[in-house]
Amino acid sequence: MYNHFFGFKERPFKLVPNPDYLFLSKSHEEALAHLRYAVTDGEGFVEIIGEIGTGKTMLCRTFLESLSADTESAYIFNPRMDAVDLLKAINDEFSIPSDHHSTKALIDALNSFLIEKKAAGKNVILLIDEAQNLSKEVLEQIRLLSNLETTKDKLLQIILVGQPELGEMLDSYELRQLGQRISLSCRLHPLTYSETKQYIAHRIHVVSQKSAAVFSKSAIRRIYKFSRGIPRLINMACDRSLLTAYGRHRLKVSGPIAKSAILELATSGDINRNLLTGNAKRLFALSTLCVVLLVGLFFHSDIWHIISKAPSTDTPASVIEMETILPKASTLVQARKSLPETEKTSDDLSGELEQRPARDSRVIEPASEIKNDTQPIDFQQLLIYGGVIFSKNASFESLLQAWGMRENSPHDLDEISDDLAFFSLAAQQNGLVVTPIAGNLERIVQLNIPAILKFNHHSGVDPVYLTAIKVTPDTMIFSGDDSLSAIAVPYAWIMENWSGSGFVFWKNFYNYQGTIPVDAPGESVITLKLHLRDIGYQHIEISGTYDLATQMAIKAIQARHGIPIDGYVGPLTKIVLYNEKQSLAIPHLWEQMTIPDEVTGMGITQKAPERVLPNPEPPNN
Repeated sequence: MYNHFFGFKERPFKLVPNPDYLFLSKSHEEALAHLRYAVTDGEGFVEIIGEIGTGKTMLCRTFLESLSADTESAYIFNPRMDAVDLLKAINDEFSIPSDHHSTKALIDALNSFLIEKKAAGKNVILLIDEAQNLSKEVLEQIRLLSNLETTKDKLLQIILVGQPELGEMLDSYELRQLGQRISLSCRLHPLTYSETKQYIAHRIHVVSQKSAAVFSKSAIRRIYKFSRGIPRLINMACDRSLLTAYGRHRLKVSGPIAKSAILELATSGDINRNLLTGNAKRLFALSTLCVVLLVGLFFHSDIWHIISKAPSTDTPASVIEMETILPKASTLVQARKSLPETEKTSDDLSGELEQRPARDSRVIEPASEIKNDTQPIDFQQLLIYGGVIFSKNASFESLLQAWGMRENSPHDLDEISDDLAFFSLAAQQNGLVVTPIAGNLERIVQLNIPAILKFNHHSGVDPVYLTAIKVTPDTMIFSGDDSLSAIAVPYAWIMENWSGSGFVFWKNFYNYQGTIPVDAPGESVITLKLHLRDIGYQHIEISGTYDLATQMAIKAIQARHGIPIDGYVGPLTKIVLYNEKQSLAIPHLWEQMTIPDEVTGMGITQKAPERVLPNPEPPNN
């Protein structure tokens, strides 16, 4: 098929458990050490537990092939049988005649064989794979086999290998006697991201003896996200990705090729649902999601009509037809921008602050045109199955696209689980700054630049990270996938499912340092004053002193943008200052729009009261 094209001697990701391809992760090394210990020093039972596809059978066969001549072994890999049939199968493996049909006769024959081998100085091992399929009656019979012993030694070392259900059975009250005899227990874990990279490279090297990277970083990230580090799913995704790359005459598997292959794999029915355990099981419906999520913008003149379509607490979310007709100016809702009573508005400050003419905040001008369409969407399905597409990596890629930038990530970030740490390093590597916003959707809209919102589903599935690229009076519009231009979600739906965790990304064009004037150098104060002059505050005197006129100008800008009014220049104020300068290339959520009533008027957010800055701690504005 594609072997000659890539220079492989055979397909590197076949599903057969070939020991030539053995890759030992940390947990596989530990399990193999347990098995080898059982050969010479083990007493009682050995238990190896692993999810479907984690390499249990490969490990078993590698272990059996490594045994020396002084060890006899029986390998039972299909234990769906009763006690008598199992005993016959064990005797057959040891080449013991099993003409008898009674349990006693079969055990006597086995016991004689074991005594003979012990006298010859040999060890005897019974390894049962897929042991979760054993009935409790058969497990009890296996426990009785452990009673075959001399006054000094056990005659038979028994190893049980199976899925997590085996551990649950052995922990049950009915099998407590067997459970108490488990002397060694080990669990196989899925591969880490780093191990997944090594695993893929190892199998490529086995078939090609080359070190050239066939899979790009982004392709490996997508394969890891899909497989959750389960080797069998890695093999399936890699094999299909190579086939897709071959069909496109590409010698390297890119991120888009891997994504296309994974979606094709999901739609083809090649994946057994039983294989998709734990988090991976939720990804089986990914293809259905992608069909359902073909959504464009949607708007409506009557906000309450839109809200009435949102899922209520007693009505489960369903696929709803959303109108995506671009509105006329006369149909737009004129929303208000609310400020807490404890804060002064720009009108309140008119007597003490110089006011620059503000743009008409009642008129909405879409920042860019998005194609109209009407498509069904099931937002709950997106939250359940969207983790593989809308991951931290994918959301950050979308955010960079909104900024017109290409990703530059010299360091792999996939193993960073903390959201803020991940986004901080990703932003730093790409010349951006991230500011976390907790539980305040209004603040995100006020700051008017693309942001990433984290959504959690009540079922506990992986979180979904969506990149907000536009807002309308009715909806927040998120960046879509390759097959989607945009996903428009009503504010009520957002607040029902939003985790409260948001991340706003901005560019520090003028390299403002620290919080002005608390801990910033004089150069930043001078740069700030030049900035203020550029946006209309001509009366500002250029010096390194943060004077009253500068403070009043900053307060006026803070009031105009609805952020806390304290006269200090922290991250939030830097963002709105840059927004004020129209010559800077900044992507905006909206061009001219007040904060929608749907965000402020429904009790969705509560803005913090005006901050009284304690010394010496700097503010975050």
